[in-house]
Amino acid sequence: MMNKNTVVKAQMAEWLFSAIYLLEQCSLPLMSNARVQLENLNEEKIEDQKSIIKLQSDLISQKNEELGLVSKTVETELKTYSSALQQSCSTALSPKNIAAAVQKVAREDDRSKEILVFGVAEEKGECATAKVAKILEHLEEKPKFQQCRRIGQQRDNAVRPIKFNVRSTDIVYQILSKAKRLREVEGYKTVYLSPNRTPEERIARQKLVAELKQKRTGDPNSRYIIRKGEIVQAALDESFHSTG
Repeated sequence: MMNKNTVVKAQMAEWLFSAIYLLEQCSLPLMSNARVQLENLNEEKIEDQKSIIKLQSDLISQKNEELGLVSKTVETELKTYSSALQQSCSTALSPKNIAAAVQKVAREDDRSKEILVFGVAEEKGECATAKVAKILEHLEEKPKFQQCRRIGQQRDNAVRPIKFNVRSTDIVYQILSKAKRLREVEGYKTVYLSPNRTPEERIARQKLVAELKQKRTGDPNSRYIIRKGEIVQAALDESFHSTG
C-alpha cells in the first residue's frame, strides 16, 4: 500500500515530465523560429543600411561634381573679369591718360581762379595789367594778379575780353561780389566781370540769363537776379546785378 507522500511525488514527476514535453514540442520551436526571424530582420536591416550608405555616397559624389562644375565656372569667370579689369586698369592708368587727367584737374583749378573782364576799350599798345588794376581799385580790391592779357582773335569793331588770374577762388568770389559797383562809376558802367566758365557752363549760363529776362518781362514789378546758379527774387533795395 502506497503512502500519500509517494503519490504526491509521482504526480509531480508526471507533471514535470509533461511540462518538459510541452516545452520541447511548443516553446523551443517557437523560440527557434523567432531567432530565425530575428536574424532575417537583422540581415534586412544591414542591407537597408548598406543601401542608405550607398545612396548617401552617391549623393555626396553628385554634390562634389556639381561643386566642381560651379568652382570651375567661377574660376573661369574670375579669370575673365580679372583679365578685363587688368586691361581696363592698364588703359586707364597709362601714362598718357594719367597725364591727361592731371592736366584736366590742373586746368579746372586754374580756371576757377580766373576772371574775365568784358567791355573795356581795346587800344593799340595798351597795358591790360594797368587797366585791370584800375578796375580793381574802383572795387577797393588790391589782390596780386598775373597772366593778364586779352583773349580771342582780334577783329575789327570787336572788343576782346581781358583775362587775369588771382591766387584763390575766395578772391574771385570777393571781386565778383563787388562787380556791380562799376555801374555807378563813370566810364565803367558797361564793364562786366565774370568767372571763366567752361563751354558747358557758358551754355547753362546763357539759358539762365534768357530765363531771367523772361521773368523780368513777365513780372516787371519784382526784381530777379541770378545768385549761385539760380534765379531768385531780390529785395527792393538790391541791384539788378547778378552773380554766380
